[in-house]
Amino acid sequence: MKRTLLASVLALSWAGASAQSGEPIRIGSSFEMSGSNASLGQMSHRGAEYATEVLNKRGGVLGRQVLLDAQDNGTNPQRAVSQSLQIVRNGGVLLVAPNSTGAALAVSSAVSAKQKVPMCVGAAAGDDLTMKQFQPYVFSTAPSQYMMYRAVAGYAAKQKFKRVGVIAVDTVGGHMGIDAFKEFNKELNPQSQLVVEEYVKAGSQDFTAALNKILAAKPDFVFSIIYGSDIITVSKQGKAIDFFKQIDNQFAMMYDTNTLKLLGDEAVLGTIGYARAPFNYLPRSPEGREFIDRFKARYNQYPSDDATMTYDCIMAWAAAVEKAKSTDADAVMNQIKTQEFSTTRGKFRFGKLDHMGEAPITLGPVVMSKEYDQPVMDIQEVVPGSVARPSDEVVLQSRKGK
Repeated sequence: MKRTLLASVLALSWAGASAQSGEPIRIGSSFEMSGSNASLGQMSHRGAEYATEVLNKRGGVLGRQVLLDAQDNGTNPQRAVSQSLQIVRNGGVLLVAPNSTGAALAVSSAVSAKQKVPMCVGAAAGDDLTMKQFQPYVFSTAPSQYMMYRAVAGYAAKQKFKRVGVIAVDTVGGHMGIDAFKEFNKELNPQSQLVVEEYVKAGSQDFTAALNKILAAKPDFVFSIIYGSDIITVSKQGKAIDFFKQIDNQFAMMYDTNTLKLLGDEAVLGTIGYARAPFNYLPRSPEGREFIDRFKARYNQYPSDDATMTYDCIMAWAAAVEKAKSTDADAVMNQIKTQEFSTTRGKFRFGKLDHMGEAPITLGPVVMSKEYDQPVMDIQEVVPGSVARPSDEVVLQSRKGK
């Protein structure tokens, strides 16, 4: 089992630690730092690492040093559960959820709920985390599938697309997301027809067959749930068969900063991106502007969406602890439910019923940026989290028969 204690924590001297009152506050995370979701997990790791450094430079939390135990679950949900449980047994008072929905759900139910330890979701998007399988110690700074896919369905409805196709990775999150999008599309664009639905194994080296099936159905818009390294595979293979040209670039994909940079010239310009915390959106708030400047100086790269949302996770928890004047789980969660928090994406509150943060969703075409020297989303629409989030009625309905 690979285990990593952050270099920033190890670098802190005991002399510095002793200057703070009390024992260190321990928090932890089990990220997908290797395996099919490695690029996402590694950036979440950096977001957590940087948040810990910032807090300690400010004097810690409640005047105490913060120690972050970050572990690599290898994209294995069972390992994520065992690692998270060990973090709690070692005194961890906050868990940062794994990146994948399946692993995050497992940790939420098997560790956070049973051990009564707050768990912040800074990447996973599955609706069940805050809706059907909600438990009182979870909160999220990452917009859920409901929020993202309703926003994309709204875009499709405005364009009045008639023939809609969908493609997703064959995972729990992929199927949940496609089901959500289909419901929203039916509601917002009832005149449209779903003409093709394809699923491909995560980490697959061949998306060509699925893309050709989509082309054969002749859609005028395609919604996708593809992320990480799979975006690179789809982009390259789709360009090779002129897939994107044949659908006039009306292909929606959840892009993140790191993946767009890795794509470089292979990025499919003009395709429709939807994102949760793109770095070129952050300068709209003072906190966001300071964060990207200092993160870039620290790591020589811009923060990915997962890095930003994970940073917001830990900083929101820290603010709640300061307000509660305690790390007690119930006291902290009471603050989460009742207070407004400043984040890199502006100020927002968490829902009292689902603890979902009012984080915005951004949409726009992919363009090559001279300013940033990499492909980025040209953000043309921002859907506020307060608008995209599910109503209390929807949240309660999801839990019937739980």
